[in-house]
Amino acid sequence: MPCYSFILPYPPSVNGYWRAFRNRQIISKRGREYVKAVDSEMHRMNLHGKSLSCPIKFKMVINPPTLRSYDVDNFTKGVFDALSKCGFWVDDSQVKILTVIKGEKVKDGNVKIDVWKLD
Repeated sequence: MPCYSFILPYPPSVNGYWRAFRNRQIISKRGREYVKAVDSEMHRMNLHGKSLSCPIKFKMVINPPTLRSYDVDNFTKGVFDALSKCGFWVDDSQVKILTVIKGEKVKDGNVKIDVWKLD
């Protein structure tokens, strides 16, 4: 049974998360808006600032808003960065086991997250 189970908004793909600006890679407006949405959602669920510091097993089910084809590996970065920025864990390097699943199309899309502590 997961230690934490929650649903987050549908993330931008890694292609929409980063932008080049003055020869640097920065988080795009869409990426910054996603981080704010996750921060708000984590506050609402009382998971903001948990600061998990142990190794983690992480499962995410990506439920897209459309039937458009996509690569599952393009969505982990935005979710991981947002969870780091809201203080859910210390750093996404703690993820030792990662499972990413293509889910079903749902209105507005979302990502179902399950987290286990590995001690």
